[in-house]
Amino acid sequence: MRSRTFLLALGLSAHGTPALAQSLFNAAGLGVPIEALDGRARALGNLGIGLPGAALLPADPASAGRLRISTGVMAGQPSWVDYVSELGPSGTFQGNRFPLMGMAYPLFAGMMSVQIGSFLDQHFQAERVGTIDLGSGPFETTDAFVQDGSVSNLNIGYARLLGERTSVGITIGRYAGSVVRTLTRSYGTNEAAEVEDYVEKGQWSYTGQSLTLGVSTDIGSSIRVAGSIQVPTDLDATASAETRGQDRSYDLPVHYRVGASATLVRGLMVTGSVARANWSSISDDLSGNARAGNTNGYGIGVELSRARLWGKNAPLRFGFRRSGLPFSFDDQDATERILSGGFGLVFNTTNDVVLASADFALERGRRIGAGITENFWRATISLLLSGF
Repeated sequence: MRSRTFLLALGLSAHGTPALAQSLFNAAGLGVPIEALDGRARALGNLGIGLPGAALLPADPASAGRLRISTGVMAGQPSWVDYVSELGPSGTFQGNRFPLMGMAYPLFAGMMSVQIGSFLDQHFQAERVGTIDLGSGPFETTDAFVQDGSVSNLNIGYARLLGERTSVGITIGRYAGSVVRTLTRSYGTNEAAEVEDYVEKGQWSYTGQSLTLGVSTDIGSSIRVAGSIQVPTDLDATASAETRGQDRSYDLPVHYRVGASATLVRGLMVTGSVARANWSSISDDLSGNARAGNTNGYGIGVELSRARLWGKNAPLRFGFRRSGLPFSFDDQDATERILSGGFGLVFNTTNDVVLASADFALERGRRIGAGITENFWRATISLLLSGF
């Protein structure tokens, strides 16, 4: 797609003004991954698996089997990014996302769930000013590229306890979304001629499926271990009838995740998680000098659960995580490092079941690759309601 090659050039050398973007690194491929995590996992630097208690997290389908009553969760996520390139351009942008919404209801001695989670963010815009000679003299040009879209994953799952210690879960997911790319070249005035703006626009719709299997088990009364595997089909991009670009198909990788948590003493819990996914098989599907690699990563965190705020339980959380980004420019890998912190607030409980709670996380992160550095703040606020 010619517009993608143009976007790559802008991402590397233009003084852009991205809007509603999460990262410049989405200019190098399909987008930048947006994980469907709640505020607790974010604050702990966790990759969404192996945490104590029960939760609705797409990366840990077995965790829903530990829910006792109907439960719903929703997360919101604003971010603020500063970027700088070795070639000179720098700037700031911000965006807002709702990376996770889900509900679970008891069914057949287990929990049936429906979740909508973010997968790939594709929002981006940039502008470049230059000159061109059309025979009648030089014209000043303004090239503007706007990419607006995203890919989400709709999951339907079922999980249940096997005995008292082990939970299993399965989810069937469907990828869905679309992206609209618009390239506009505007020409300045010239005494000898007047040139109309050039506009090229394309729209692609995305479809695909995935299957996720997960299991978690408790070892004694203080340790939990969990693992999951997500097997996707190809992600197909279908061009609209008015689009000059072609249909594309991307070979999505299998995702492996393992996590564990342990209560060391009363009120002190530590957690760790690792994930692996190799995107390199789609390198040939990308244009220009974009390349794909692996997103192997790990996260560690600690939770102090005896803290209180306004007379209510308010556990404090701190974490660190490091992971690769799937897409980068040239032959350099792109990485992301994050320090995080946050707290939870339990509003109401009954019989040790949380009926209403909120979790807040604040992350300070850095992405580096191919001469581009992004420093960002990202907040995540999630709400959980049960018994409705």
